[in-house]
Amino acid sequence: MAAKKALFTRLDAAGNIAAAPAGLSSLTVDNPTGGVLAVLINNSITDTSADVFQVTVPANDFRHLNFSPPLDFTIGIRCGTLAAGLIVTGGYVL
Repeated sequence: MAAKKALFTRLDAAGNIAAAPAGLSSLTVDNPTGGVLAVLINNSITDTSADVFQVTVPANDFRHLNFSPPLDFTIGIRCGTLAAGLIVTGGYVL
């Protein structure tokens, strides 16, 4: 069995955490703004599929989520909607 490769992607605008099938192992969402903001995650590389989940973060706060085992995304891991000001770091395994 080959070892899995752990990678991280940081986004401050909508985009792909992983542009290929991958397992989402962690997600950190930082909200340095004065308002409540949310990020939507979907199983896509073009923002064309339904959202898998949403993370809402209070003003001037952050959320860190660990997934064990990693959540399986068969197409890719996409931040389909990323509110202005949010910073997202996704950890994933290939």
